[in-house]
Amino acid sequence: MNQAIITGATGFIGAVFVDVLTQKNIKVLALGRKNYDEINLHKKQLLKGATYLQIDMREISLLPEKIEAIGWELTDSCVFYSLAWGGQGKLSDLNIEAQLMNVSWSVLALRTAKELKCNRFVHIGTMEEAFTSKYLDLDYHNNNEYNRHVIYSVAKIISKNYLKLISKELNVDLLFATNSHVMGPGDDKDSFLQMTLQKLIDGDELLFSEGNQIFDCICVSDLAQAYFKIGQKGLPGRDYWVGSGQPRKLKEYVQRMYDLYPSG
Repeated sequence: MNQAIITGATGFIGAVFVDVLTQKNIKVLALGRKNYDEINLHKKQLLKGATYLQIDMREISLLPEKIEAIGWELTDSCVFYSLAWGGQGKLSDLNIEAQLMNVSWSVLALRTAKELKCNRFVHIGTMEEAFTSKYLDLDYHNNNEYNRHVIYSVAKIISKNYLKLISKELNVDLLFATNSHVMGPGDDKDSFLQMTLQKLIDGDELLFSEGNQIFDCICVSDLAQAYFKIGQKGLPGRDYWVGSGQPRKLKEYVQRMYDLYPSG
């Protein structure tokens, strides 16, 4: 791999990944829906070694002509990383139509990668997918035990299955990277650990369940290194779990944060 195209490059994870690749002297085309002037300074610093191209995922089929317009030359060793995913409000929400559009755009991104002659396509998923399996067998005439994370992850599972079918038709090397929970500088997600950490720092009241569920967490910079390795050496058709390798009970993470930021 000497080139990479990355969708979702202005996101928390995407911007760090761009920085990791450019530091390895890989030529990166960073794609994002934001105007460059709207990107915050921290992320601009991470993107500075790449070529930034503003494009909305609904227009991803137009990428070849946009690349031609800016004179970005493709080689035979370009990996396409599909990180972009959004909801109407947050990354995951209860807007089913918005989530299904992400599925469609993922498939269009794969077709676009083929047109650009990218030899590999890496699709990014999250651990929400693993937690969702128990919801899929519910009788929805009697159960409505789902939330925004389930709606999000079901769409992710759908996109993964679609991509498997389409990749065979297109003869593209398709790989998956499924993340555990990711944290690091610049994290603005409303995740449980992030919100708990903020409450500890602010001295807010803490109310929890027993927290015995097994959980895994990885630093965003380690995650970016894993993406690089998967794109470079991963086997087509494989789904790589990216985590710390040391999952533990959720309450242990809370205790660890409490030790760092004792709260009344």
